[in-house]
Amino acid sequence: MKDKAKLVEKIQKLLAMAKHNASNETEAATALRQAESMMRKHEIDFADINAQKLSTDDMSEGKTGESRNSSWVWTLAWAASYLTSTLPWRRYGEITFCGTKEDVQVALLMHDYLVGVTERLATKYQGEHDEWRHSLRAQRNAFKMGLVRRVCTRCSDLKDAREKELTAASVSGKDLVIVKSDLIKKSFPMIHYSSPKKQSTSCGDSYHSGVRSGNGVSLNDQVGSTKRTMIA
Repeated sequence: MKDKAKLVEKIQKLLAMAKHNASNETEAATALRQAESMMRKHEIDFADINAQKLSTDDMSEGKTGESRNSSWVWTLAWAASYLTSTLPWRRYGEITFCGTKEDVQVALLMHDYLVGVTERLATKYQGEHDEWRHSLRAQRNAFKMGLVRRVCTRCSDLKDAREKELTAASVSGKDLVIVKSDLIKKSFPMIHYSSPKKQSTSCGDSYHSGVRSGNGVSLNDQVGSTKRTMIA
């Protein structure tokens, strides 16, 4: 492990030279080639490099400004977190994301997008004829419930697929995923990260209509790709 740590440190220096060398492009290109050659030879990828670089100093938090204590809003916070390697928490209804600065910024944008899409689709939803005994408001709430549960499941599946891709790409490709989660919990030890709870509804048809709509919600491919694990 000591030898690998030294090797990673050397690669980091070469990458820094390639990125910041202001002298000339030839030296920068040479440093990059040397770094890439060493990484291929020793089966080291950017996940290994970044896992070594990250520390608690890289962790930050960002508030959504969302104060509604609604279960569907909270469920979408977890959906956003799955795509961005962050962890959400809430106090008095306000939701906060914790993670690297870049990850938190993307999580805030993704959550805002998902909340907006859900509200827009729910407003357009006119209910189901077979559920006329329920108010339109009740049916729309059930619709939201189905939509956000489906979106959250899709995001969780994307997270799992991304982690498998990282693991397959490198001997220690999953290290960065684990490191980020551990550092978040270490940086904010007083926070309890509670997962969203499932809810029941008597408006089954409206719920399933929401699930179908959740299948059509666009999820940014770039947010779910392995590129999201790289620190600029």
